[in-house]
Amino acid sequence: MKDSPSCIHLWVSGLEETGGIQHYSACCAEALRALFPHARVRVFSKNDQGGGAGWHAFGHLHGWRRTVAFTASGWTWALRERPDFILATHPHFMKALAPLTWLGIPCLTAAHGIEVWGRLRGLFGAAMRAATGILPVSNYTRQLIHQEAGVPLVRMPVVPDTFQEAQFSPGAKPVYLLQRYHLNENQPVILTVGRLSATERYKGHDVVLRSLPRLLQALPELRYIIAGRGEDEARLRALAQELGVQRHVVFAGFVPASELADHYRLGDLYVMPSTGEGFGIVYLEALACGRPCLVGGEDASPEAVDGGRLGFVVSPRDPDSVARAILSFFHRTHDKPWLHEPQTLRQEVVRLYGFSAFQQALARALESLRIIAPPTCDCHEL
Repeated sequence: MKDSPSCIHLWVSGLEETGGIQHYSACCAEALRALFPHARVRVFSKNDQGGGAGWHAFGHLHGWRRTVAFTASGWTWALRERPDFILATHPHFMKALAPLTWLGIPCLTAAHGIEVWGRLRGLFGAAMRAATGILPVSNYTRQLIHQEAGVPLVRMPVVPDTFQEAQFSPGAKPVYLLQRYHLNENQPVILTVGRLSATERYKGHDVVLRSLPRLLQALPELRYIIAGRGEDEARLRALAQELGVQRHVVFAGFVPASELADHYRLGDLYVMPSTGEGFGIVYLEALACGRPCLVGGEDASPEAVDGGRLGFVVSPRDPDSVARAILSFFHRTHDKPWLHEPQTLRQEVVRLYGFSAFQQALARALESLRIIAPPTCDCHEL
């Protein structure tokens, strides 16, 4: 155990792609360089096409050759440099890393959500148990790994997700989006952002749509904006038609990164009563834009809204539960007035889950796993 590592290896699936794990990977790379500015950080990326100094990228290869080259390179450099620790941002890399732990190289892995839930059997479960430490992004995932794989809780310090603070801030409803979607400034709007994929129906679009008939009785001008595209869009359009609410539903299609914050600002309330979130970066982004969130209570989503303090936690399979929460927001019959204070919401989500909080959580995790020495000064505060 060192006061500060001199060599760190980071195994990632890719940083050039989009997605929660890719975002987490980029944040880990940035945080490690900030925490340990004198350390050599060597990055092994399975799917990227290239990178800078200290990067080993294998996206130019295809099929099994990519996997073999990625693993062989990581192994070769690990045996050559004997890094102070290796951190994998995708847990399935532990199947390749586990033997290195037997050679005395500390190997850690992040754990996010559905890629580990219910999958910790056989070789994968054994590899996860072999890890020097696991860094779940939520207490929900931490408890599931403990129950399913028997990994001691003490070896699983939580390092929650974070978000790009500079890209998301409160603001007025953008005029160009009001015009695009034929809305007026005072019209109540709820919003969901996410891929419309048959494999991601757990996000709860169906339940929100089924809540609309009740909502429209009290809020006849309400609009539900569904941002995202995918093969499930046709089914959702048919459901809206069946429910008779199609006039109140806007399918916005793909939203580019340059317009994402404006879409959050366009909505009054972000709604995604999911049953399969390992954390939910979209909730953090919406909160940073000053919009409270409605989340489901059967996955890790409540952690993103501080147990419900920064939004509403509902029964995610019950349209009436969703409708009641939405009505309580627009009618202000709830007991959380700060949900209507955009700057307060941003300040709280930055305090809890901004990059500084992420960096500090990562440092605490490395200390608790005895990868680095804890601070010696009592006044030091992470």
